[in-house]
Amino acid sequence: MSRTHLVDFLFAGLSRRSRLFSQGWGNEQFLEDVAEAAPFQHLPSPVTPAWSEPRLQRGLQVRDGTFLSPLAGLDAAAQTAHVRWLSAGNGSPRGACIVLASSREEGFSLRERLYAPLAREGIDLFLLENPYYGLRRPLGQKGGALRTVSDHVLMNLGMVEEARALLAWLRASGRSRLGVAGYSMGGYMAALTAAVVSEPVAVAALAAGASPVPVFTQGLLSWSIAFALLDGPRGDAAQARLRLGRIFDLANLTRFPPPKQPDAAVLVACRRDGFVPGEETLALHAHWPGSELRWVDAGHVSALFTERAALCAAIRDALARLEVSASAPARQSPSA
Repeated sequence: MSRTHLVDFLFAGLSRRSRLFSQGWGNEQFLEDVAEAAPFQHLPSPVTPAWSEPRLQRGLQVRDGTFLSPLAGLDAAAQTAHVRWLSAGNGSPRGACIVLASSREEGFSLRERLYAPLAREGIDLFLLENPYYGLRRPLGQKGGALRTVSDHVLMNLGMVEEARALLAWLRASGRSRLGVAGYSMGGYMAALTAAVVSEPVAVAALAAGASPVPVFTQGLLSWSIAFALLDGPRGDAAQARLRLGRIFDLANLTRFPPPKQPDAAVLVACRRDGFVPGEETLALHAHWPGSELRWVDAGHVSALFTERAALCAAIRDALARLEVSASAPARQSPSA
């Protein structure tokens, strides 16, 4: 692997000013229950988004939608899910892809800039706002720095459950060529979503890997966590680091089966990534036989500015490879 990109170091240095988990572990009973539960065994409650009237924005039709999150236990401010729908508006989309947000990414503007070319090509995009971010941020939380570990686990569970519910709504609306994608944390959660849904979906896991543990305990993101403070009065940073690793290992993708159609999975890794180790993307690629792994010569942060074509191509190609059942229902126009 090449050395870490300078921009990754600069971003990590700025981010450490806004500490993650500044209020500790959070709801201990919830963390215990999550560790003992078998996740994603039940289908999420059905959702029917309420959509705004479409507006024209840079040549695309844009609608904003809301629905009640199927995940119980979220903070009151996070219970309403917000989603933005980008479409070419030609009535015959080539597919639809749910795009999940990365760590600390609030709002839709970054993903709109990155992936708008796909919408102009005829791929409908559905951009979900993460629980605890942006319009769903709890009172008192500063930006995207979540206050407790349990809030972060709830956010991740909410991302997957809401993506599953939105996929089910799209399928019930008659769409058959469906995908899920994301960058960094969004890529992890997109990959987890693809692994736990019962139908084949395309997946583009961008700058993500098999396990989030090294990201939070070893990589540059760990600079944002005051481990000694997280451990409380004892102040044992090493023990706090170990416990956080055990919690986040519950989302290790090697604990879950591969997606139903792993050859419709495209993984993108950055050779100079200081946040996600390349070994973790290799591990995910090995766990998903038939998936494709692509490398870009960039850092974790710089790739967002220099590799837009590669990120869009991963989503486009994953969708194109998805085998669509001939018995799929005829498409109906979703209610606006």
